[in-house]
Amino acid sequence: MASAAAITNSVNDAAAQQSTVIVVPQTGFQLNYASVKAIDPDSVSFTWTNGALSQAASGNCRQGSLNGAPATAANANLLNAACVVAYGNGQTI
Repeated sequence: MASAAAITNSVNDAAAQQSTVIVVPQTGFQLNYASVKAIDPDSVSFTWTNGALSQAASGNCRQGSLNGAPATAANANLLNAACVVAYGNGQTI
C-alpha cells in the first residue's frame, strides 16, 4: 500500500501540472482527487477511471470497504488514496 507521503506527493505534482487526477500507486487506476469528498465520520466518495471507464465510488476508510463490499487488493490502494486525500494520514485503511 502506498504511503500517505507518496500519495500527497502525487497530488502536489498533479496540481503543479494543473491536473486533477493522479495515478494511484501500484495500480493503473486514476483518482480524480478534485472529486474526493469526506463523509464524516470515516467514509469517502470519489470518481476514478480505469482506462476510458469513469466510475463513482464510495468507501469506508476504517472498514476497508468499497461500494459496500470488502476491497480487493487493487481497490484497497484506490480506497487508501481517496482516504488520504480526504482525511490525511490519520484515517486510512
